[in-house]
Amino acid sequence: MSTAEAIEVRGATPYVVTIGSGIVDEVVATAHGALRIAVIHGSEPASALASLRERLLSAGHAVTDITVPDGESGKSLDVAGRCWDVLAENRFTRSDLVVGLGGGAVTDLAGFVAATWLRGVRLINVPTTLLGMVDAAVGGKTAINVPAGKNLVGAFHPPAAVIADLQLLDSLP
Repeated sequence: MSTAEAIEVRGATPYVVTIGSGIVDEVVATAHGALRIAVIHGSEPASALASLRERLLSAGHAVTDITVPDGESGKSLDVAGRCWDVLAENRFTRSDLVVGLGGGAVTDLAGFVAATWLRGVRLINVPTTLLGMVDAAVGGKTAINVPAGKNLVGAFHPPAAVIADLQLLDSLP
């Protein structure tokens, strides 16, 4: 059995960062009200994606996987556009949810996609790197890169929740 600690982030849009080991399934508890869930992910531990997908499907959610490149190359208008196309093809509405599962660049992209789809849909970040857990996935800053520079096109879009599962760090080199 896992133990977790919840830390409330106060602000205009408060949210909770849950920290613990073996808690990736906490996403299911925070996904209430969403019929469709898009999991935007990089090459994070395949077991985390499989477990999350299985739990969400068991809870009655329609799950769409969107695989994106890891690192800064994934934070592009082209990749964001492909994500928007998948959301459109699957008829995502404002009551649906985006989950960012990956390192800081992946959660940054997922946040930007969530902020810009239908002027903003809920986002849950599940960072898989230490930097993602302490910086990129929290705070609500989202952005993509353009030829003129890094993080020049973005939005502030606080997540509905951040699930920092320390067990995901075990897969790092």
